[in-house]
Amino acid sequence: MSKAPRGGDRVSGDALDRRSFVPLYYQLQETLKEQIESGVWRPGDRLPSEPELARRYGVSRVVVRQALAILGDDRQVIRIRGRGTFVAEPKLDTRAGGLSRLLAAPRASDVLVEVLDARRIRAEPSIRSRLGAAEDERVLRLTTTLAVREVPLAITYSFFRAEDVPWLEQVARPGRPLDPDLTLGDHGVALDRSSLSIETSQCGQFEADRFGVEHRTSVFLVLCTEYRRTDDGPQPFEVARVEYRGDLLQFHLEVSEAAPGTIQASWALTDKADSRLADVLSGVRSR
Repeated sequence: MSKAPRGGDRVSGDALDRRSFVPLYYQLQETLKEQIESGVWRPGDRLPSEPELARRYGVSRVVVRQALAILGDDRQVIRIRGRGTFVAEPKLDTRAGGLSRLLAAPRASDVLVEVLDARRIRAEPSIRSRLGAAEDERVLRLTTTLAVREVPLAITYSFFRAEDVPWLEQVARPGRPLDPDLTLGDHGVALDRSSLSIETSQCGQFEADRFGVEHRTSVFLVLCTEYRRTDDGPQPFEVARVEYRGDLLQFHLEVSEAAPGTIQASWALTDKADSRLADVLSGVRSR
């Protein structure tokens, strides 16, 4: 049964102007979109059925169906056959980079960063050089996975100077997720710029098992160095190798307006990924 909208009966036909040149279906989708963005309907809420929306707004089911189709194309809602129309989670769009980028701010409850391995190693010379570590210095290596709504999206191999992140080494326990409220800012770390490269590659058996895909499935391989702000200017903080799923993610490159000449890379879910996450949502609601 559909939930009543928060804030009372704010859904009525009075919101539509039948004298306007703007089609009713477009007016309806704008009204529903405004309610979603203002919190009347929240992520996971089920919207009223098509007949109920048609009754409330005094329009045909064809108009309702057209309005919901637009919201679906904009990823505002997820339509699940046989179950109804649900408000989607906010569209994911995240800056590409190492583990430290994920720790720059608290994570949502459905975003899980799990530690697979944590140990100090004698890293290869190229990694020590990029970190500014001494030749005999053992660095902290963390292997983590990023999952959204139980769907694994990326595996990150991170290298830090252990003396820079004693707090992270203390809480990184293999087989357990990092606290979603754990952030760099709580430990006096502010990220600066990133240096990264992106190329296509194929995942190995380990990554394939974690992703639940075939061996040698396409991935985006990101190699990056994350820098932190210090009084002496940007200093290397993390060297990372990240494998992002090529079947569920897409990358965007944007020129920064704040820093002309600077390009930032971010990833977002593809339509296929949204469908996969919709299946997860359907499974959760059927339990």
